[in-house]
Amino acid sequence: MYRKSKSFSKILRYVVIKIKLISVNLPESYLKVLEILVVEGKFPNRSEAIRVGIRDLIRTEYLIEESVKRNMSHNLIQPEIQEII
Repeated sequence: MYRKSKSFSKILRYVVIKIKLISVNLPESYLKVLEILVVEGKFPNRSEAIRVGIRDLIRTEYLIEESVKRNMSHNLIQPEIQEII
């Protein structure tokens, strides 16, 4: 079943999200799978399935980038701490 995240639901309550129309070329196989997801009731329509996929990709990439930044700064600081000890 299609589920919105809790934080996403909270945002929808307080903010009007402006949605832009874009055109995207997709392989026919992607469209077939999107249709299956809609028919199975996992998403209300293809657009929502694509929005959720893009949202999750952005979150994942952002989290990976933030994790790398934290680890990089931690690795840069850690040797200095070891030298002091």
